[in-house]
Amino acid sequence: MDILQQSALAWKELTEYRYQFVYGYKKTLYPINLTFSFEDYPHLASFQYLKDISLPNYTSAKIVDRILEGKITFEQIQKAAQYEEMVKPRLEALIHLKNSLDNDFNLYSFMPRMYPFITNIKADYLIASHIVIDSYVFIIHTTPNGDAKCDFLCCSAFTKGERDYETNQRKRALLKKECIHIPTNTTTILLDKLNNQSS
Repeated sequence: MDILQQSALAWKELTEYRYQFVYGYKKTLYPINLTFSFEDYPHLASFQYLKDISLPNYTSAKIVDRILEGKITFEQIQKAAQYEEMVKPRLEALIHLKNSLDNDFNLYSFMPRMYPFITNIKADYLIASHIVIDSYVFIIHTTPNGDAKCDFLCCSAFTKGERDYETNQRKRALLKKECIHIPTNTTTILLDKLNNQSS
């Protein structure tokens, strides 16, 4: 299985899960409810950087399945001019994304103005993982119904390159981390400092 198919399969698995994080800041608890949808995959897999190649026109929600069916192939996307620089680091991060979330990571409030470099990334939080590979996951607040205050989506993920996105960012103390398998409604507690019992 090639890197494109691995990333699609990893994302398909992730759509069956949601993560709940709780962090503390100034004696207040802040919940983060992180979910994954098929529609988000093409952007995270950098399909926006494939403009110089011709791909079949599928809706965003169908692209994961079309990759797994072999209708969009690794050989096709590898021909893109920006494959090595922009696409490959993102596919690698997606393959390891669940592992990154399941294990120890650093959580930061994302403050791009604090960087010594310019970035166009729009996000609310940064997750930095150093398990298996060094990677960054950016999550952004979403309000599809207008009232969901703690619902977040993954808006970017890539392996560490020359830039250190942890530079000057404000770390948040992660107090609780749960992984919920949606089809079976089973919850795995990955971290719980709120009950003074860390798993």
